[in-house]
Amino acid sequence: MTGSAVDPRISVAREGALTCIRMRGGDQRNQLDESSCAALAGAFTTAADDPGTRVVLLKGMPEFFCSGAAPELMLGDGNDRADQWSRLLLAVLDCPLPTVAAAQGRALGGGLLLALSCDVKVLSRSSRYAANFLVHGFTPIGGSLVPAAMGPALGSEMLYTGRTYRGLELAERGAGVRVVPHEDVDQEASRNAARIAQAPRKSLELMKQQLSSGIREQVKSALAAETAAHLESSLSPESLRRVGMLPGSPGSLHAGE
Repeated sequence: MTGSAVDPRISVAREGALTCIRMRGGDQRNQLDESSCAALAGAFTTAADDPGTRVVLLKGMPEFFCSGAAPELMLGDGNDRADQWSRLLLAVLDCPLPTVAAAQGRALGGGLLLALSCDVKVLSRSSRYAANFLVHGFTPIGGSLVPAAMGPALGSEMLYTGRTYRGLELAERGAGVRVVPHEDVDQEASRNAARIAQAPRKSLELMKQQLSSGIREQVKSALAAETAAHLESSLSPESLRRVGMLPGSPGSLHAGE
């Protein structure tokens, strides 16, 4: 199985028992719009439906894993945006096979949540990571993933402050993710995926059910409240003003960059 998942910025390729999904819209900092969100969700379904796949590996670009939602998605219809993001998040969380994130480049906002929704996460010591939702004036859908993965104290701090953290700082503060030198991220993630893929598929499915059911149910139970809060906060005049100033937004001084 090799090819694109409808959107050319999302590629899907299987080698042996490992299916790699890659986000490669590097010129847009790997931001997700309506098309790429749908394609990415579909890619996880495609990978899981392939009987030859045992592990799914998610990659981005060397400098940008994923910068979250594109400005046009954040400024679009709120209900559509919430539906798109919820479907994507659930496509990753509900994948019946183990998932590995090779977050080599920056992972910001929804991009960080995307990485943290995978079962095994490998980050770069030198790249930047941020749950920067409040910086843009709104609350996230799926934000409970941050304290679940990073630990309650660090995760809460990341969500409240919205600041960026180097992977090295996250490691030093005991984040529950694997952090390695930048040039080693892909190799380390692939090595982990290959080790996992040695087990029979059915055994991996059963193990996934055991290990991920808690976090999956936690995220799902919080989705309704998080969605309501996101819609209320993202439609505030201050949030719309802040998002409108982002590079690529119609009203931004950086529009067209």
